[in-house]
Amino acid sequence: MNSKLVLIFVSLLILSSFDILAQKKSEDPILLSIDGQDYKVSEFLYGYNKNNAKGAVMDQKSLEDYMELYINFRMKVKEAEDLGLDTVDSFKRELSGYRDQLAQPYLTDKSEDSLIYKEAYDRLQFDIRASHIMIALPENVAENDSIAIAAYKRLIDIRKKAKAGADFAELAQKNSDDPSARDMSATPNQPARVGNGGDLGYFTAFYMLYPFETAAYETPVGEISEPIRTQYGYHIIKVTDKIPALGNIHVAHINIKPQKGDMTAAKIKAEEVLAEINNGKLSFEEAAAKYSDDRGSAEKGGVLPWFEVSRMVPEFISAISKIQPGQISIPVETEYGWHIIKLLELKKTPSYQQYLPELKNKVSRDSRSNLGREAAIDKFKKEFKFKEYNKALNQFYTVVDSSLFFQQWSADKATGLTAILFKLDGKKYSQQDFAAYLEQHQTSIKKATIKFYVNTVYKSWVDNIVINYKDSKLEDQYFDFKMLVNEYHDGILIFTLSDREVWGRAIRDTLGLEKFYETNKENYMWKDRVDAEIYKCRNDSVAKEVRIMLQNGLKLDSIMKLANSNSRLNLGFEKGKYEKGRNSIIDKIEKKKGVSDNLDINNSIVIVYIKELLPAENKKLSEARGLITADYQNYLEKEWVKKLHEKHKLVVHEDVLSTLVIDSKD
Repeated sequence: MNSKLVLIFVSLLILSSFDILAQKKSEDPILLSIDGQDYKVSEFLYGYNKNNAKGAVMDQKSLEDYMELYINFRMKVKEAEDLGLDTVDSFKRELSGYRDQLAQPYLTDKSEDSLIYKEAYDRLQFDIRASHIMIALPENVAENDSIAIAAYKRLIDIRKKAKAGADFAELAQKNSDDPSARDMSATPNQPARVGNGGDLGYFTAFYMLYPFETAAYETPVGEISEPIRTQYGYHIIKVTDKIPALGNIHVAHINIKPQKGDMTAAKIKAEEVLAEINNGKLSFEEAAAKYSDDRGSAEKGGVLPWFEVSRMVPEFISAISKIQPGQISIPVETEYGWHIIKLLELKKTPSYQQYLPELKNKVSRDSRSNLGREAAIDKFKKEFKFKEYNKALNQFYTVVDSSLFFQQWSADKATGLTAILFKLDGKKYSQQDFAAYLEQHQTSIKKATIKFYVNTVYKSWVDNIVINYKDSKLEDQYFDFKMLVNEYHDGILIFTLSDREVWGRAIRDTLGLEKFYETNKENYMWKDRVDAEIYKCRNDSVAKEVRIMLQNGLKLDSIMKLANSNSRLNLGFEKGKYEKGRNSIIDKIEKKKGVSDNLDINNSIVIVYIKELLPAENKKLSEARGLITADYQNYLEKEWVKKLHEKHKLVVHEDVLSTLVIDSKD
């Protein structure tokens, strides 16, 4: 975390979250004033209660201690505001960014979010197999447009036939606009393909569009849903199976492909292979290597990479759902031939609490993430007495033309429209207001109807106005939110000014730092030290050689080179100037110049060579710059606070402060 955020969060601790009910002005007296600017008891208590343990007694001393911190804090903020730091564009942008983040939880329906997470998790406990029939419809067509109504009615007729007993796959092949439902002839770029009859195989939550997923999970097995709309058109869905979720799947298989299309012969061969496995003639892995026509997996004992249900043909998944890890299936037919499957392992979805972070991440990338916002907008509309006049919107369809799709429509075309579209908390929003918005939010778009486009832009306009209006009321409605925004406001200002007056100044003002050091150098002292080299020898033989080399006056580099000539493990070293208590080896020996006796430490023979005894002395600035700079910052802080008290007029209402102690005792 960078230093700026650290200060901001320290500031939050000084004035941090504590739930105080909004008080009437007569119950929230002024505690202190700085240059005529008043600060009330509620603001003071907000920070005081956070900085003291819950339930702690509010005594005179704790109040006085916190009051000193609070006054200094408020004076710094006042100074920053007097200097205009709160008017700088960079400050406004940063505060706005923080406020937007703080506002988000207030602008969505948390209860709806929780329901969405729980719904998704519950759906992840099952895998669905379903087929569908789709009638394509451009996304940018309103449901009340004629082409949408026609598509819907057509799908209703198809559903009636399916409910009456017509084969769903045949209906899909004949009517569905999903090309995968029908057989496809070979082309120069791809081989012929057998249609799936609308069968989508198995899937679980987050694999289909949310409206499609919802319809599939809400439709009982064997039943057909009512038509539902997605961005691709209208669908009816037939659910053919629902099984406990398999999660991530790991299997091995033996694939017997038909020769010349003879599936019967392939099945007989698969049964014979299974018999050899069951009779113990071959292990599954040996049988895979010997018989499987999937040569990519055969050499690995038939083992396939991990997969999920949507990645494999449905017959394969259905067979897996009927066996347990370690078990082997009966032969299973798919479009790729016959398979014998051995289930190796399943990785199920973790518990709800464990999976919740991943669940939130998935929801945030899915269209269902908008549900919490939509629910919140509905609540805000009720809160602020939203009233809509739909007839006024209908008039817009007559003044909007296709120039809108080329970003050329002008609000002048709606000059004659002046009616009210809706009211929010008593404020009126007119057709002219919407015309201006529509002109400013034109986008190039294809395959859209005017009615759909107008409705879409209108909804966005209304939603934004409702959200923004609620956003503008947050400080008035939520005391905690107001205080949090104020804290970020104050924290950013104090960081900027403190960097100028204290932290940055201590680093930039090298002359001031040197002067501070000279004035206070007696505070930075070395105790008695030794200048020593510590040799860690592999064994007695190496120690003997090192001792001889030291006696002969060889330097450290030469000693290391000679001692490690045949192994770098023979000798290690460290060197430095050591005070008492700084090195456990140095503390063990007598402090005198020369070579110590051998020390047996951690399976090594240690020799210490004390080159010099160093008496107590002042530390150089370069040797203690970090500590001295920190002390200089503390000095600058104290001097700055002193000047602030001299510059600003402070009035503390002691009578009000004393009542806080009395009230707490009561």
